[in-house]
Amino acid sequence: MIELPRTHHWVVANGYRVRVAAFALACLPIGLHILPRGYGPGIWALLVLQFLIYPHLMYWGARKSGHPERVELNSMFVDALMCGAWAAGLGFPLWISTAMFLANLLNHTIARGASGVLFCIAAFAAGALASTTVIAFHVSTDTNGLVTLSSMIALAVYLSLIGIEFFAYIRQLHRVQDSLDQQRTTLEGANAILHDQIEKIHDLQEKLREQANRDSLTGLFNRRYLEGTLERELARCRREGAPLSMVLLDVDHFKLVNDTYGHQAGDEVLRVFGQLLLEHARAEDIVCRYGGEEFLLVLPKMPLDIAMERAAQLLKIFQETTVLYGDLRIRITTSIGIATTPGHSNTADGLIRCADQALYQAKRRGRNLVMTYGDGAPRDGVV
Repeated sequence: MIELPRTHHWVVANGYRVRVAAFALACLPIGLHILPRGYGPGIWALLVLQFLIYPHLMYWGARKSGHPERVELNSMFVDALMCGAWAAGLGFPLWISTAMFLANLLNHTIARGASGVLFCIAAFAAGALASTTVIAFHVSTDTNGLVTLSSMIALAVYLSLIGIEFFAYIRQLHRVQDSLDQQRTTLEGANAILHDQIEKIHDLQEKLREQANRDSLTGLFNRRYLEGTLERELARCRREGAPLSMVLLDVDHFKLVNDTYGHQAGDEVLRVFGQLLLEHARAEDIVCRYGGEEFLLVLPKMPLDIAMERAAQLLKIFQETTVLYGDLRIRITTSIGIATTPGHSNTADGLIRCADQALYQAKRRGRNLVMTYGDGAPRDGVV
């Protein structure tokens, strides 16, 4: 990854390099121009101060400022102002004036864009006007061959330096862009992997949640699921003014099956029993293994008489079912207890308790029977 150094604002750093180069290059043709004219030491001191010391002072001021970019832009305005003053003071020598104006124009457009053209022209003209106010206006555009050549070389070198500076800057930008593109590609790949992992985790959570709500032997809902669902179903039926019936079933003599044929045969009996319940349930019914050999059906919107018919049908189905386990043929029957809202209870616990008492009555009366809560007449599976 390309790391850019932490520096001052880029306008300040770039302006410093540009200003030092531009003013140093301008110093040579101006010095060659005034040398044969016999100017005193004051103009030479001003030349050194303006073109060799001034750039460093401006950079120091920009670095110390709390708003370095604003200071640097103001310094560029001063640059053009001073160059205009020098051009007018020297009598507007053509190549020197042109080189200084073009250099300032380039600096302003780099820093300000299109508006930099107007800023440069205004500053250069203001400097020239101020200079001609102090010094009598005169025009001496001619320069000797050496001054002309040095001005042309200075301008060419300066433009080359600007080109090199911005070539390096653009190349650095391309490197940064390439690095960002590579990182974006890497991040997109990582994001795709992460998204896939999240999907897998989500699927796993769903499977775990499903497994937590399912009985591992029969695949039916377990007691935990019932506890979280029954209250919701009761509330929905109450809102809609519909009954809800509960059918509690117990495999008759299941302990005898285990003792006679073994626990694996008993497990097969439970699996077949659960599958039969599931096959004969409606889509909205809830089929649970309540515990051990007990199973429970929650029948939303089903009145007691219909629930009794369903229970009688199930009783008959189990009477006619033979569980195959290896060479064994195991016959099973069931005892069934029924309770219904709102007649028997309006709560989940109350309804289960009523269905359990009805089941107890069915077993007490000889098993293979259907009993409803509070009803003394058992059903024997004949519909």
